[in-house]
Amino acid sequence: MKIIGIIFARGNSKGIKNKNLLKFKKTTLLGNSIRQAFASRYIDRVIVSTESNKIIKEAIKNNAETPFRRPKILASDNSPEIKSWRHAIRFLNKNKDIDYIASIPTTAPLRSVTDINKCIHLAIKKKLDIVFSIT
Repeated sequence: MKIIGIIFARGNSKGIKNKNLLKFKKTTLLGNSIRQAFASRYIDRVIVSTESNKIIKEAIKNNAETPFRRPKILASDNSPEIKSWRHAIRFLNKNKDIDYIASIPTTAPLRSVTDINKCIHLAIKKKLDIVFSIT
């Protein structure tokens, strides 16, 4: 089974400048999400979707892949995240052997690797199309 972890992290945040690069637990919010994704027993690859050179640099520093660049039009305050998902899926559809995509948001740094594993396990066990957690 092939499971990809994907992190959507745009660089041009209006509220908090460069929020995805803020320090958190000896790394950044982005670095934390990448580390959690790699720590999951299910996730094979971690991909970061961004338009930002700074975020690409941080992603590579943390061993994530940045195989495509998100268009700037999909990185504005008014861009619905679903359009960024479609952009990423179009790229990933070239690779037909992907069974699941796990979204690991940078803005949920207090989630645990156990949370990620439980969601993926549930999706696999029950053959679900989508699982998400809220608090």
